[in-house]
Amino acid sequence: MPQHVAPQDDRPELPEAALDRLPSVLADPPWTRKRRRSKAPTVIPGLEAPAPQLVGRPGEFEAALAIEPTVTEWDEAEYWDGDPESPIRLPGFFGAGKCLSQLARKGVAVADAAVRELEDEPWSGRALLPIRSTPAARLAAHWALRRRDGRRPGLDWFDRHGLRAVPFLVPEAFGPQAYRRTSARSALRLLSWRYGSDAVVGAAEPHGPEAVAAVAALFDTDPHQPLLEAPQTGAWVHIAENLPPVLTADRAAILPPAAIRHLIEVLCQWAPRVPYPGLDAAAAHCDRESLARFSLALAEELIGVDWAIGPLAYFGLPEGAALLEAAIPSSGGREPETTAFELEVLAAFPAEIAFPPLYRLSRGTMKPAQRAEAAERARAVAERLGAEPEPLADRLAPTLGLDDPATLTIDFGPRAFYAKPDDRLKFTIVDDAGRTRPRLPRPGVRDDAATAAASIARYRKLTKDVTAQLAFQSARLEDAMLDGRLWTSREFARLTAHPVLAPIARGLLWLGGTPEAAQCFRIAEDGTLADVDDKPFALAEHDLVRLAHPALLSPADLEAWTRVFADYEILQPFDQLVRPALGLLPEEVESGILHGFTGAVASFHGLKAVMDLENLGVSGDWNARVDYTRAFSKALPGGVWLLAQVDPAPPWHDPRPDSWHRIESIWFATTKNRRQGVPTLAGQDLLEALDPVVLSELLAGLNRAAGLHL
Repeated sequence: MPQHVAPQDDRPELPEAALDRLPSVLADPPWTRKRRRSKAPTVIPGLEAPAPQLVGRPGEFEAALAIEPTVTEWDEAEYWDGDPESPIRLPGFFGAGKCLSQLARKGVAVADAAVRELEDEPWSGRALLPIRSTPAARLAAHWALRRRDGRRPGLDWFDRHGLRAVPFLVPEAFGPQAYRRTSARSALRLLSWRYGSDAVVGAAEPHGPEAVAAVAALFDTDPHQPLLEAPQTGAWVHIAENLPPVLTADRAAILPPAAIRHLIEVLCQWAPRVPYPGLDAAAAHCDRESLARFSLALAEELIGVDWAIGPLAYFGLPEGAALLEAAIPSSGGREPETTAFELEVLAAFPAEIAFPPLYRLSRGTMKPAQRAEAAERARAVAERLGAEPEPLADRLAPTLGLDDPATLTIDFGPRAFYAKPDDRLKFTIVDDAGRTRPRLPRPGVRDDAATAAASIARYRKLTKDVTAQLAFQSARLEDAMLDGRLWTSREFARLTAHPVLAPIARGLLWLGGTPEAAQCFRIAEDGTLADVDDKPFALAEHDLVRLAHPALLSPADLEAWTRVFADYEILQPFDQLVRPALGLLPEEVESGILHGFTGAVASFHGLKAVMDLENLGVSGDWNARVDYTRAFSKALPGGVWLLAQVDPAPPWHDPRPDSWHRIESIWFATTKNRRQGVPTLAGQDLLEALDPVVLSELLAGLNRAAGLHL
């Protein structure tokens, strides 16, 4: 039996339930019968598509106006006019950004052209989201129902437009083209599953009573009919014999094999955004616990198969979340669509269960794009709890039982030992008499062997978990220092009271107060706050706290605090006080150019660790063939770009990690446009835009890339 499924309780053999006592979706589902012909008319002549609209989220079009093309340089005055034969196409510019930027500039007039441009690009589907039109609805239905790589953007479109999509689907649902008609009708049924059939019928009223009656007739059929085709579980049904039984609701019988086969077919049609009603009907006649265990075992047998993992969110078991967390990193390297779906399923669990694994995945070893998606999912789940991700991660950080004496007791039966954690969460073993032991002793002949073995196993797991959590939470706090995260005084008090976070925090230097008057302090051994002279330090109710960075300290303060930490022999969980504090030279401020790196030879690996490597079109001219190159750039907070010109440019197809490049120039700008004459960002504007911590870390990374001494 799968490892996430606990063994069934011992119980007497139960009889199989009679099929005629089960709901039709388990006994005689509609896909096993000839489909009843719909009473809805095939075609309704004269239906007109409503005028297209653009429906943006707050700030969406403003952000689209800031999107820059993926070319090395362009003429801002002429580039956005586009191809004379297509108002959407732009030379050397591809993907969602191209369509969104043109929609933001040219409005609804180019909506249909944008849909045509996106037809074979579901990976650019976010550009379809703001377009509310019949062509957009048709494409969203096609993607959601017929293309695996289009499922997510198609459903995203329906998420945004909801019932307002109905008037745009109706002309397709009763139009002359059968393929489009089938997709549109299935999309209307999907909306009925989400909002109810009455709501969908009502939303069709702009097309008149004939269309309203036709839409109502679409729903005059078995409500458990699949959206398109009969469920395709393939040869997987045979695994049912290895799965735990499913009990009826009264727990007096189990489902027979035929019903189990149909149950698998029911489960495979449900997903967080495709709420197939047949699962509700089946669940109402089954014991919820055994049904959840069956679904969990099915998913574990078929992990990586989309239809098997979707129902995990329906039941929301912690074991299901653990199964997904373990599976997602490995699926990311094989199938991005599977990873995206698994993250979607995990995010649909109850928020308290979903957030911790999503947050851990966002900081894990997956590819950057997948970590970013996990982070976005974690942010959305935190929002459901009325919180921001980082404060919530502090609040939900595991205590590992370190605040529970029972966890620290190692019971051998007649005698016991106690694990005493020190300030660095290193354990010392103490016996009943208070004597310190160099290590945990072996159980003796008088000890209870089973109890001792369980206690030793629990203690070893505790030490392993503590080591892992110290590394994980230390990395979180290091990122918080680099990102300039702020804690309120209340959030900081919670941090310093946490049994795992507090020992890490005691090894760090903090800044507290108002933004205009912040003062350094540390957390003393007894948990109180102290300044550089070991005098008590107090935070006011509305004070803010952040981790100190050498770039934020004067040389005198940095030296004084370094001496304090050395005197108290405080070992820092990560490099903090020893980090370089670097800034710009006066001539670099004046020009916006990092002259110190001009002519330096840097490694490809080192540059890529500091900057992003972008694929860029070289020509922005419709009359010339667009060639491509790679270039280094880095988006910095505050709308600042750092751009680098190196020789030779990294090759387009196969850049070598061990290659070396001469830096011709590195400069700051407000745009990625490398066109001659585009000004650098310099002077006071540059100083005000750059965060000193970001700047210091950036310069340190460039120095390492160029092999320069810090």
